Amino acid sequence: MSYHGPEDYHVSSQPLPIESPDGEKRRGCEFSHSIAASTRETSVPTNIRWPRRHNCWHSHFPSDSDKGRVFLGEKQASPVLSGVCDVSTLRQRRPPLLSKSRFTAGLQCHKRLYLACFHNSLADPVTKQQQVLFDSGTEVGVLAQGLFPDGKLISEDYTNHSGAMASTQEALRASTPSPLYEAAFAHDGVRIRVDLLVPVERTRFDIMEVKSTSKVKEEHLYDVGIQWYVLRGSGIQIRHACVCHLNTTYVYQGGAYDLSRLFRIVDVTGECEALLSEVPSLLAGMRHALDSLEPPDVSPGRHCIRPYLCEFYGHCHAGQSEHPTTQLPRAGESLLSSLKEAGIEDIRDIPRSFPGLNALQRRVRDCVADNRFYLAPSLADQLRQLSRPVHFLDLEAFNPALPLYKGTRPYQVIPFQWSVHSLQEDGSLHHQEFLYEGDSTPQEPFAESLLAALGDSGPVLVYSSYEAARIRELAEALPALSDRLRALLGGRMVDMLELVRAHCYHPEFHGSFSIKSVVPALIPHLGYDDLAIADGTLASMAYAEMLRPETAQERKQEIRENLLAYCARDTLAVVELFRFFIS
Repeated sequence: MSYHGPEDYHVSSQPLPIESPDGEKRRGCEFSHSIAASTRETSVPTNIRWPRRHNCWHSHFPSDSDKGRVFLGEKQASPVLSGVCDVSTLRQRRPPLLSKSRFTAGLQCHKRLYLACFHNSLADPVTKQQQVLFDSGTEVGVLAQGLFPDGKLISEDYTNHSGAMASTQEALRASTPSPLYEAAFAHDGVRIRVDLLVPVERTRFDIMEVKSTSKVKEEHLYDVGIQWYVLRGSGIQIRHACVCHLNTTYVYQGGAYDLSRLFRIVDVTGECEALLSEVPSLLAGMRHALDSLEPPDVSPGRHCIRPYLCEFYGHCHAGQSEHPTTQLPRAGESLLSSLKEAGIEDIRDIPRSFPGLNALQRRVRDCVADNRFYLAPSLADQLRQLSRPVHFLDLEAFNPALPLYKGTRPYQVIPFQWSVHSLQEDGSLHHQEFLYEGDSTPQEPFAESLLAALGDSGPVLVYSSYEAARIRELAEALPALSDRLRALLGGRMVDMLELVRAHCYHPEFHGSFSIKSVVPALIPHLGYDDLAIADGTLASMAYAEMLRPETAQERKQEIRENLLAYCARDTLAVVELFRFFIS
């Protein structure tokens, strides 16, 4: 059997920083896959008990008074929500089985877990953006299996866990165990599938959780920790617990990916081992929440989007006011907590003398409370002083998890499209556009065509710092064009977003200064609802689809037209904002 275990890895002498949600840098051990490594350094991971910021992450055992209560079945609707309550039937129900995903949902919020178990129909529809992320994660997971070839895939899907467990046990009984992909286990009412279960000895294994991220995050440790808990309860001995993620320093050379460089394997054994003692209490707290006829009473907050966007966000926020305090721009946890403690949930109810508001937040409060539009006269003066022609620029880029072009890295941001509207001295408006459709890296043709369109004179108006960041990256990647690209950044670029934030507010912005919020409020006739592609994320997804060889030619042409229409609308929107302000 051609197998290379972790004893064949070369342990980096530089531990990899791991970032926790509170921003602290933690240290882990990084393994770099090196079949030919002849030496083995060792580094013992430290046991780290990371702080958890959200109260929902702290769980407790049920009290004695709660013993003997019953759980609802996995498919049974809550009697309180459905209006039916038959206690004798409830006593016959089994508690819902948990999984890795349900466990992580419970860590984030017990209400999320409850709704996932009993009222999944209340979940928000999966968006196109979310589905692309899911598909990308699946693709990365399949690729990672190639790190340990000659393995066995446990092919039963997630609806047939018992069959998958039987196949797993059969594979484990083999005289020479091989790596297992998607191995299935269950213990203490928790079912899991292990991305990679790699044999080290006859009865010892390494577990690897594959992530399509660029680094190890704190929530990944709990993903691994619950798997270790179930495996240990199933009699499986674990040597190393690892997270396998994409390596953003890997430069793709074309052809097949070099998996040993595409991935980084990080040993998180020490960190996860420290979590094992917490798992029984965490599970007990989740089951206590599930042992109820009603969902837990958890108010919406930052935990609704951290570390993941909750699928029940729409349901839990349905009853919110039109202007909740969470719409205050850049409101921190301290301010929001102070408002909540004061019983204030709506911006209109904030007293003018309430402490802790900065100047922008007070402006938002005044505009919303008085239902008025604020526009500083100085904004028109600044814009009128700009020389002609005035160029309005928008560019689109994508950052595929798996590099598509030779010489690029995972998650490298690659611009592929621009639109420029130029307002001339006589008031006429000229439009130019570019969309790359070649097979090689787009940077050089993109930059050359953009420089030609913008010329050597005239301010360049953009909306956000995104365009400047991309041009700066192009200047670093293209030495021959560097001086001309940097000249754009040396005084020609004007960020309309910063001007709007400093000089303007409308209640219909709802706390956001995004162009998708500002334009409909100030220029109602110029929106994005009529476009098939209506935001940058959808544009990058559509472009990736257009590049795929299997995409039909008719579909590619449709995407091309939609991309051009969207990018042109973005620059036209900034033109109309400019005209609105100076008038």
